[in-house]
Amino acid sequence: MKVRKWVDMGQEVTIEIGVDDVRAALAEAFAVVTEDRLGEPRPNRAEIAMTFNSIGTFLRAITDEQIGILNPQQRELICKFLTEQAARFGGKLV
Repeated sequence: MKVRKWVDMGQEVTIEIGVDDVRAALAEAFAVVTEDRLGEPRPNRAEIAMTFNSIGTFLRAITDEQIGILNPQQRELICKFLTEQAARFGGKLV
């Protein structure tokens, strides 16, 4: 998978990252937003937003070819799950 990122010198570069890198980023993002942070304060807005950025990066990296490998039932299940989760952000939370 390739991602584009701005580096400190203001130069845009393309870097290659592997599955292990994505897995590590998601694990780190998950650790930031869990309630079990060993006495640390609850996650703030920036941390939550960064977590969604990691999730979005991962989802965008899945190619149409990879999605096509899934059978219709798997795609339906994933679609239903993602739709339910997206609805949580558009609905009223209590």
